[in-house]
Amino acid sequence: MHRGFAIITLLTIAGCSRSSSPTEPQWDSSIAGKSISYPSNQRFTLQLDLNADGGYQWDISMTDTNAVRVDSINYRPKSGNYNQVGGITVETFYFCTRSGGQSTISLAERLNWEPGIPAIDSLAFTVRVNL
Repeated sequence: MHRGFAIITLLTIAGCSRSSSPTEPQWDSSIAGKSISYPSNQRFTLQLDLNADGGYQWDISMTDTNAVRVDSINYRPKSGNYNQVGGITVETFYFCTRSGGQSTISLAERLNWEPGIPAIDSLAFTVRVNL
Protein backbone atom coordinates (compact mmCIF):
# COMPACT_ATOMS: atom_id res chain seq x y z
CA MET A 1 0.00 0.00 0.00
CA HIS A 2 2.70 2.49 1.00
CA ARG A 3 4.88 1.57 -1.98
CA GLY A 4 2.04 2.31 -4.44
CA PHE A 5 1.35 5.66 -2.78
CA ALA A 6 5.05 6.56 -2.94
CA ILE A 7 5.21 5.75 -6.66
CA ILE A 8 2.10 7.82 -7.45
CA THR A 9 3.45 10.72 -5.36
CA LEU A 10 6.80 10.58 -7.16
CA LEU A 11 5.14 10.61 -10.60
CA THR A 12 2.96 13.55 -9.60
CA ILE A 13 5.92 15.58 -8.32
CA ALA A 14 8.10 14.73 -11.32
CA GLY A 15 5.57 16.06 -13.80
CA CYS A 16 7.37 16.96 -17.00
CA SER A 17 10.80 16.13 -15.64
CA ARG A 18 10.66 12.72 -17.28
CA SER A 19 13.05 12.00 -20.13
CA SER A 20 12.03 13.20 -23.56
CA SER A 21 9.81 11.02 -25.67
CA PRO A 22 10.11 10.63 -29.44
CA THR A 23 6.39 11.48 -29.74
CA GLU A 24 6.56 14.87 -28.04
CA PRO A 25 5.99 17.81 -30.40
CA GLN A 26 9.15 19.26 -31.91
CA TRP A 27 9.37 22.76 -33.34
CA ASP A 28 11.95 24.84 -35.19
CA SER A 29 12.07 28.51 -36.25
CA SER A 30 8.86 28.01 -38.27
CA ILE A 31 6.97 28.41 -34.96
CA ALA A 32 7.55 32.20 -35.14
CA GLY A 33 4.28 34.11 -34.83
CA LYS A 34 2.19 31.01 -34.13
CA SER A 35 -0.11 30.22 -31.25
CA ILE A 36 -0.08 26.62 -30.04
CA SER A 37 -2.24 24.85 -27.44
CA TYR A 38 -1.35 21.93 -25.20
CA PRO A 39 -2.80 20.31 -22.09
CA SER A 40 -0.97 20.76 -18.79
CA ASN A 41 2.06 18.55 -18.16
CA GLN A 42 2.89 18.33 -21.89
CA ARG A 43 6.50 18.46 -23.07
CA PHE A 44 7.58 20.00 -26.36
CA THR A 45 10.92 21.01 -27.83
CA LEU A 46 12.21 23.92 -29.86
CA GLN A 47 15.39 23.55 -31.93
CA LEU A 48 17.10 26.72 -33.15
CA ASP A 49 20.32 27.27 -35.08
CA LEU A 50 22.85 29.26 -33.08
CA ASN A 51 26.04 31.06 -34.10
CA ALA A 52 27.76 29.97 -30.88
CA ASP A 53 31.26 30.08 -32.37
CA GLY A 54 30.70 33.82 -32.94
CA GLY A 55 29.77 34.33 -29.28
CA TYR A 56 26.00 34.52 -29.82
CA GLN A 57 23.42 33.22 -27.37
CA TRP A 58 19.65 32.85 -27.45
CA ASP A 59 18.06 35.03 -24.78
CA ILE A 60 14.65 33.75 -23.74
CA SER A 61 11.83 35.52 -21.94
CA MET A 62 8.35 34.27 -21.05
CA THR A 63 5.35 36.30 -19.95
CA ASP A 64 4.00 33.57 -17.63
CA THR A 65 6.34 30.95 -16.19
CA ASN A 66 3.43 29.46 -14.23
CA ALA A 67 1.91 28.31 -17.54
CA VAL A 68 5.12 27.13 -19.27
CA ARG A 69 8.64 26.51 -18.06
CA VAL A 70 11.97 25.58 -19.61
CA ASP A 71 13.03 22.19 -18.22
CA SER A 72 16.46 22.08 -19.82
CA ILE A 73 18.61 23.22 -22.73
CA ASN A 74 20.93 21.13 -24.86
CA TYR A 75 23.56 21.99 -27.50
CA ARG A 76 24.89 19.92 -30.40
CA PRO A 77 26.81 20.69 -33.60
CA LYS A 78 24.49 20.92 -36.60
CA SER A 79 26.91 18.79 -38.63
CA GLY A 80 26.70 15.99 -36.05
CA ASN A 81 30.50 15.99 -35.76
CA TYR A 82 31.48 16.87 -32.19
CA ASN A 83 35.14 17.15 -33.23
CA GLN A 84 34.45 19.91 -35.76
CA VAL A 85 35.75 23.36 -34.93
CA GLY A 86 33.33 26.17 -35.74
CA GLY A 87 30.07 25.88 -37.60
CA ILE A 88 26.46 26.20 -36.57
CA THR A 89 25.26 24.82 -33.25
CA VAL A 90 21.70 23.61 -32.65
CA GLU A 91 20.28 24.72 -29.32
CA THR A 92 17.34 22.65 -28.11
CA PHE A 93 14.95 24.05 -25.52
CA TYR A 94 12.86 21.49 -23.61
CA PHE A 95 9.60 23.07 -22.45
CA CYS A 96 6.85 21.77 -20.17
CA THR A 97 3.35 23.17 -19.79
CA ARG A 98 2.23 23.57 -16.21
CA SER A 99 -1.01 25.20 -15.14
CA GLY A 100 -3.76 26.70 -17.26
CA GLY A 101 -2.99 30.02 -18.85
CA GLN A 102 -1.05 31.58 -21.66
CA SER A 103 2.57 32.57 -22.11
CA THR A 104 4.28 34.42 -24.92
CA ILE A 105 7.80 33.11 -25.40
CA SER A 106 10.31 35.49 -27.02
CA LEU A 107 13.83 34.58 -28.09
CA ALA A 108 16.61 36.80 -29.45
CA GLU A 109 20.01 35.67 -30.73
CA ARG A 110 22.55 38.25 -29.60
CA LEU A 111 25.95 38.99 -28.17
CA ASN A 112 25.12 39.40 -24.47
CA TRP A 113 28.45 41.08 -23.76
CA GLU A 114 27.69 43.77 -26.41
CA PRO A 115 24.48 45.41 -25.13
CA GLY A 116 24.34 48.03 -27.90
CA ILE A 117 24.41 45.51 -30.74
CA PRO A 118 20.94 44.45 -31.96
CA ALA A 119 19.92 40.79 -32.16
CA ILE A 120 20.78 39.01 -35.42
CA ASP A 121 17.65 36.85 -35.19
CA SER A 122 14.51 36.76 -33.08
CA LEU A 123 11.18 35.02 -32.84
CA ALA A 124 8.14 34.89 -30.59
CA PHE A 125 5.22 32.50 -30.20
CA THR A 126 2.35 31.94 -27.77
CA VAL A 127 1.53 28.80 -25.82
CA ARG A 128 -1.96 28.28 -24.39
CA VAL A 129 -2.25 25.68 -21.65
CA ASN A 130 -5.64 24.00 -21.31
CA LEU A 131 -6.64 22.26 -18.10
